[in-house]
Amino acid sequence: MQLAVIFGTMHLVKKAGLESPEYAPFIRAMYGTATAVILALTFYIKSLVQKGNDTTALEYDDAAPGSQQGRVVTTVAKYDLGEVAKLQKSTLFTTAIVLFMHFKFGYIQPLILQSLLPLLNLYKNQLFQIHLLGKPATDSLKRPWVAENPFAALTGAAGADSAATAAAATAATASDGDASSSGSETETRKDK
Repeated sequence: MQLAVIFGTMHLVKKAGLESPEYAPFIRAMYGTATAVILALTFYIKSLVQKGNDTTALEYDDAAPGSQQGRVVTTVAKYDLGEVAKLQKSTLFTTAIVLFMHFKFGYIQPLILQSLLPLLNLYKNQLFQIHLLGKPATDSLKRPWVAENPFAALTGAAGADSAATAAAATAATASDGDASSSGSETETRKDK
């Protein structure tokens, strides 16, 4: 769906002549509004997480590259707050890059694309799904969330992501003390 939005938007921009400097103020306003909406929603999600203060224990293996932490023990609220912070930092970093490209090189297309794509990504985000849409944290929304590999469809690594997701979910729920089972799943995940 994202590719359809990208190519459809690029086609419409060229066909409608939106790359003309006379449209720049409108496109900047659209981009600024979209970014403000995204940041406002992330702050609202943060307030919902803090208000709910879910102290349910969450235990998982930190599989981040270069991580020395190993097993992480936290609460659902702290985990969600960390994910909100990541989302906010990502939004601000992307904003800085897009604005640099626009003001330094005069590119209009990134402004248009980044007015649409982050809203679509926010809608698909687990935090949005759980805290704003009220969906239960089961299946693909079960914590900890494994980052989606954007190149999985191109490289055929979708099975690897599914295995990693299954291993992460099993490791997160393996609080019954079966160390041999969770240890082998952790090793499998690290190898991929």
